[in-house]
Amino acid sequence: MSHNKTKTFIDLFAGIGGMRLGFEAAGAQCVLTCEIDDDAMKTYQANFTPEHDHKYSRDILKLGLGSDFVPEHNILVAGFPCQPYSIAGLRKGLKDERGGDIFKAILRILKKNRPDAFLLENVKGIVNHENGETFKFMIKSLADCGYHIVPPEVLNSMTHANVPQNRERVFVVGFKDFEKSFKFEYPKEVILTKTIHACLETAKVGEEFYYTEKKYSCAKELKAVMKNKDTIYQWRRQYVRENKSNACPTLTANMGSGGHNVPLVLDDFGIRKLTPRETANFQGFPKSFKLPKIANSKLYHQFGNSVTVPLIAKIAKKIVGAL
Repeated sequence: MSHNKTKTFIDLFAGIGGMRLGFEAAGAQCVLTCEIDDDAMKTYQANFTPEHDHKYSRDILKLGLGSDFVPEHNILVAGFPCQPYSIAGLRKGLKDERGGDIFKAILRILKKNRPDAFLLENVKGIVNHENGETFKFMIKSLADCGYHIVPPEVLNSMTHANVPQNRERVFVVGFKDFEKSFKFEYPKEVILTKTIHACLETAKVGEEFYYTEKKYSCAKELKAVMKNKDTIYQWRRQYVRENKSNACPTLTANMGSGGHNVPLVLDDFGIRKLTPRETANFQGFPKSFKLPKIANSKLYHQFGNSVTVPLIAKIAKKIVGAL
C-alpha cells in the first residue's frame, strides 16, 4: 500500500471500543470489529456509526473460517481476554477452556492475512505465568508467523499516559518488515500532572452511589477512616485501604459487583463509589462517549475490562508512524 493511504486495522476482542478510539486518533480506519459480549456490543454500536466497508463478527473462533472472512488490513489489534492470566482469575493460561483456541485464532489470522503489524495487550501477570513459559511460547509462536517482535514492555497508564489510574498492562508489538520494527519505540514515561479530581464529578451524584449505614454494613468503618477527599479508598473485606499514589487503583471487571474491588471516594455529600462515567474518565474515554441505558454493573464490567485510551493512542501513533 502507498505511504499516503490510510492504514486500516481490525479490532479483535473489541469490548466497548477503547482500542479503536486509540487507533482512530492515530489516523487509522477500522474495517472489522469482533466482540462476543452482547452488552459490550450495545455500548460499542452506540458510539461507532457503521461504515459501508466495515463488518462485524461475534466470535473469533469462527472468524476467518467459511464465509466469515477477514478483510485485508494493515494492523491487527487484540486486547485478548486477560482472565486466564490475571492474578484475580484462575490463571489457567493457554489451558483455559477458550484461552488456547483464542490465541490460535490470532495466529491463524496473522498467517492468512499477513498484516503489516500487530498490537496485543494483556495483564502484567501473563509475563510470569507458568514461570514465564507461557509468554515465551506465545512470543515464539508470533515470531513463527513471520513477524519481528519488538521486545514487549509493561506500561502504566499513570506513568506513560498522564491518566491518574495505576494500571499496568503488557504490550506486544510485531512487524512483518524488519526495518520498520526498528522504527517503532514504546512511549516514554511522563510526569503525572492530573489528580483524581480530573476524573471525578463535582456535583452530587445519584443516591444509589452513596454508602450509608442503612445500605452497607461496612459504612461505619468507612466513615471512621475516610477523611481525605484527595485520594481513593477500597474496602478490603475487613479494613479500609487508602491509595497513596494520588491515582485510582486498577479498575477491574468485577468492581460493580461489590466486595473489595470497589473504588470509594469522599465528596462533599458523603462516601460513595465511582459512577460509571467516572470509570470511563479514569480510562481516558472522551466526554462524548455515550453510555447506553443498561445496568450499571454491566458498565462497570465494560470499563474495567477496557483499555486506557490515551495510552493506546500513543502506541498506535508509533505503530502507524513506523509503517
